[in-house]
Amino acid sequence: MLRKPPPLPAPRSLPSRPAIPPAPRPGIRLPGSASSRLTIKPSPSQGPRPQLQLSTKVRPGGSRRLSEVELDEDEVLIDGFDATLEGERVRITAVLERTCVYVDRRGDRRLARKGDLWIEADKLPIRRRGIS
Repeated sequence: MLRKPPPLPAPRSLPSRPAIPPAPRPGIRLPGSASSRLTIKPSPSQGPRPQLQLSTKVRPGGSRRLSEVELDEDEVLIDGFDATLEGERVRITAVLERTCVYVDRRGDRRLARKGDLWIEADKLPIRRRGIS
């Protein structure tokens, strides 16, 4: 004996949206000290950045690992130089603390450790920070 299921109720219509947009909600204030809240403000104009000057320090030439090049405290290694990675010439586009960003043959950006990059030490673009 098969019972017939009871009929489903008729669907109800959805409430319509009001024509007037709701008032904006007040901001949410989270507990915590004022110093723990993040506020992003535009920085005041401080004038031009200090200029970089060529380093006058004499460095011995020759091929060596980039990690072996010592810089003085006021010196910066500028990106945009060639290096050799696993026998292949690559273009260094950014210098980080322990790694560098280079462009491979296909044009992809990749990371390499400074210890794996070989350079000509006397041809590196090293600049000194200007004193202001």
